[in-house]
Amino acid sequence: MKLILISLIMASIFSTNPLGGLPPGTSTELPIIMYHALENNPNNPWEITASEFENDLKWLAENGYNAVFMQDVINFVHHGLPLPEKPIVLSFDDGRHPTIDILLPLLEAYDSRISMSIVGSFTDKHSQIVGENNEIFHPHMTWENVRNAQASGRVEIQSHTYDLHGAKGAGRKGGESHESYRTRLLEDLAKFAEVLQQHTGLSANTLAYPLGIFSENSDEIIKEAGYLASLSCSHKSNSITVGDTEGLFLLNRYLRAPNKPLSSIIGGRSE
Repeated sequence: MKLILISLIMASIFSTNPLGGLPPGTSTELPIIMYHALENNPNNPWEITASEFENDLKWLAENGYNAVFMQDVINFVHHGLPLPEKPIVLSFDDGRHPTIDILLPLLEAYDSRISMSIVGSFTDKHSQIVGENNEIFHPHMTWENVRNAQASGRVEIQSHTYDLHGAKGAGRKGGESHESYRTRLLEDLAKFAEVLQQHTGLSANTLAYPLGIFSENSDEIIKEAGYLASLSCSHKSNSITVGDTEGLFLLNRYLRAPNKPLSSIIGGRSE
């Protein structure tokens, strides 16, 4: 009888949003674009020019798209808070420093925003390098850069792990037991949370899997660390639904490769 009563109470809570938001079951389409770096002379599939990115922003504005943070997406699913028409997430992985210098003026000019998933160890390393007045090819953001980016109101800081941006990504290694993998992943995410809080006062709730590599139970483990969403590298759009919190994990992302503008990626899809 007690279990039945609890079930009825939970059903009642779920049937009406206590925050007065959209009702459970309300859905919207959400494309997510995966960027990495903006370079003058891109030399790999993960780099584009600043002009290409500006053309993307211009096309999005002309076609009614509105860039949102992952926090906005989470608020929609968890609390029914409305999203703008034609929402889209512009996600940047790694946290390369030249990129953020170029990005901020463009985001301001086009009233846009991005979700930047940084690698904690890269940020630690490059903060030290800059402090020692050394130079390095393809530098990453320092903690000061991260703080300034977040303070702009145009950049949301999320997680790309602390130090799992390697060949196996955040996936389970061959022969590794589930418990060993769980411990290793949780320790890495705890380290990321520690340095992010220490240097910025922020906390991340979305994990972009490095190299798109994960294991069967990765999402269950990152939930233990407090994550509410994860990003994969599958090239298709998403449908997110108020109340469907599981649908926030392994969200798909389109890779924005050189010479492949957004008009060719999402322009022809059905609304």
